[in-house]
Amino acid sequence: MAQVTALVLLMRRSAAAAEGQVRDELFNDLLKGNGSAAKLAERARRLGVDLNGPYVVVVARPEGGSLGRAVIWASSYTHQLSGLKGVEGGCVVLMLPGTDAGTAARAVSDELSTALGHPVTVGTAGPVKDLTAISGTYQEARCCLDALTALGGTGGTASPRELGFLGLLLSESPNTGQFINSTIGPVLEYDAQQRTELARTLEAYFASAGSPTRAAESLHVHPNTVSRRLERISELLGPEWLEPAQALEVQLALQMQRTRRALLGRRHDQAGRAIG
Repeated sequence: MAQVTALVLLMRRSAAAAEGQVRDELFNDLLKGNGSAAKLAERARRLGVDLNGPYVVVVARPEGGSLGRAVIWASSYTHQLSGLKGVEGGCVVLMLPGTDAGTAARAVSDELSTALGHPVTVGTAGPVKDLTAISGTYQEARCCLDALTALGGTGGTASPRELGFLGLLLSESPNTGQFINSTIGPVLEYDAQQRTELARTLEAYFASAGSPTRAAESLHVHPNTVSRRLERISELLGPEWLEPAQALEVQLALQMQRTRRALLGRRHDQAGRAIG
């Protein structure tokens, strides 16, 4: 009886190992964009991989030479979460179900660094629903990892959204609308609801080198009005918007928003002339 039990356990382990290898091969082809969409979808379907997503991609680099242990950990972690794992360039790469790449990266960082006993640097991107887009999402996550390293953030985590404008530049499909909304969305929404001019006040404030008095002159309002508007902006964006890095992103978002309005206005004019 003991021999039969041992044989059954051995067969189960062999089957699990074989399935794990097949799943790794599928993920490797997804990362490299190998194969047609139809064939990749069929292989995923046979393995029980949800074709509808969404997924995020996480690239984790152990900062201590324990890649083998990291791979073992990744096998267990992705099995629990119904994801896929691979190894590329000294990093473990995970495809995990979910919509929040930043949260997924922090969870991987916390658990893997604890398991290894030393820091892990993590780049992430997504979400993505189309499995054939995994390759591009992996490249984004890898760029975030490289950017984090270049910025001296070894042992941290980063996603395109968390990197702000730098993340926008790294993205294969830059989403300017998302950048604008995440940076100055509350201000734009407040202006639309209350018919105020907070965004215009911000533009005047930056154009006047941060002088409320000069901003008030350009807006033809009292300096106290500008001060009150700036207080409201701080309530909406938080006091950090005055810090150099965030102030730069606010200025970029304002410029993008102004450009988008101009382009949309031009398109509407062209459409009107065509109809006329």
